[in-house]
Amino acid sequence: MTTEPIILTPEEIAEYRQQLFNIPDALSTLDIIEATGGDLTEAFNNYIAPEYGFGDKSTPNFLDELAHKSRNIICDETFIDDLMTGILTGAVTTLTATGQIPQAIATPIVIYLAKKGVKKWCDSH
Repeated sequence: MTTEPIILTPEEIAEYRQQLFNIPDALSTLDIIEATGGDLTEAFNNYIAPEYGFGDKSTPNFLDELAHKSRNIICDETFIDDLMTGILTGAVTTLTATGQIPQAIATPIVIYLAKKGVKKWCDSH
């Protein structure tokens, strides 16, 4: 099963930069996403995940798989509220609090869930 690409517009990337300005690794991640024409999936699978030792070329939707591994955090009411109200820094911070996911990995996961609809994602998983 291949996944449809998630393309961020230049306006969305600029908005995410404003929201995540105080997380340097998030800004670097946004630079990579921007360099791939806004293709979140391509940027994550081909550049971001491998740079941090994450990734599995045999998994078509590695973003979703990583999100699934953190489902207990992601589907928590506070996390969902943060994401649904646009508090991306809170969501990235919560996801990285365990120390197992670096900010550069958490950022695209949070953006992925924001684009997919975190509540819908949680309900379907």
